Amino acid sequence: MDQDKQKQITGYFIEEAKEHLQTIESGLLNLQSLMGNSEAVNEIFRAAHSIKGGAAMLGFSSIQHVAHNFEDYFKVMRENTNFQVDQDLQTLFLQAFDKLQELVEHLQSPYGLTKDAVDTVMAGSDQIFANLKNHLQNLISGKDTEATAVVGDPKIDTRGMLTAFQSEVPLKLRNMLELFKQPDSPRSRQNLAAICNQLQQIGDRFGLVPWSVLMESVNIAVSNPNNQFRTLAPILIKEIKQSQEQVLAQKADQIKASPQLLQLLPANVTSKSSAPKMASSQTTKAANIASENTSADEVSKIFGAVIEEDKAMKGWQVFSDCVGWRQNGTWIASNATSPQTTPDGHFPTPLWLASWHQSKDSKAKEFQAQYAALLAKIASCNIN
Repeated sequence: MDQDKQKQITGYFIEEAKEHLQTIESGLLNLQSLMGNSEAVNEIFRAAHSIKGGAAMLGFSSIQHVAHNFEDYFKVMRENTNFQVDQDLQTLFLQAFDKLQELVEHLQSPYGLTKDAVDTVMAGSDQIFANLKNHLQNLISGKDTEATAVVGDPKIDTRGMLTAFQSEVPLKLRNMLELFKQPDSPRSRQNLAAICNQLQQIGDRFGLVPWSVLMESVNIAVSNPNNQFRTLAPILIKEIKQSQEQVLAQKADQIKASPQLLQLLPANVTSKSSAPKMASSQTTKAANIASENTSADEVSKIFGAVIEEDKAMKGWQVFSDCVGWRQNGTWIASNATSPQTTPDGHFPTPLWLASWHQSKDSKAKEFQAQYAALLAKIASCNIN
């Protein structure tokens, strides 16, 4: 099959998959009511089955795998209707749904469904489905489910959190920008609200309350038809980007809504916000700032940083794979035991790098320059 035809078929699959994902998400958000509605359960089962079939046909094995798990567990629910759905079951289903949705979004992105993207998204997915299976079986059998492990330990998974905010959030921002470029319509706003929900769920996954609260405010601003796209776009994208940077700097507790965002919220919502109430002069100034930052050029300028940062991160990952700081797409912790297999590079890096010369590798000088730049960057951080 030629490349253009393959691209066209993949486009059809993505569009259909997004519709099926909406069906699944809608059902999961109303999971309790589904138990008395066999047709609704069948509809979600068919949606997962359709995604699985299309992915299998096109060779997207990761999407096929996750959709197949969904299909299996909805089949169990279809055949066992005499049990009580609880919050843990819904949480586990939504965590699994995030994986499926992220894979489809990566497939639609300019980079496509790369190995790094698949590895990042699929990290922890098997554990989610194992917990889901265990919890579902306990509910059906009537066993005590208090001991069932729900993904999301009270202790924050710092590595997982940083990975999620480095890879997932930029993808959501790109999707949000594309929607802001489209005509303002109920469907566009619905899709924007869905992205806001996904961003909020990323924070919920790691217990980042300030991030989740901010995303809820962003969602309210998007849902307000009085806020035009040209006003929303630069403010919301900048708001999310800055909050992402605070999370990556492990300063999530400092996240709060800016005056510009508060101006986009209804008065009753703003009054309940933890942010201090602004004086009239501050309010006027905030409104002026919002109106000054509404051009398409400003949106592109803000978002350009997101794209460049994403490219830089991918370049850094490739570099780290080479020097042996990552193995099979996973960062090697400084206190980790020696790996079972030798990485592409090995420690201490300077020893072998110093003897690496042009006759052995045509890119030796380029790599040495990259490493020198890295050392300079580290030195500039004044790390004690």
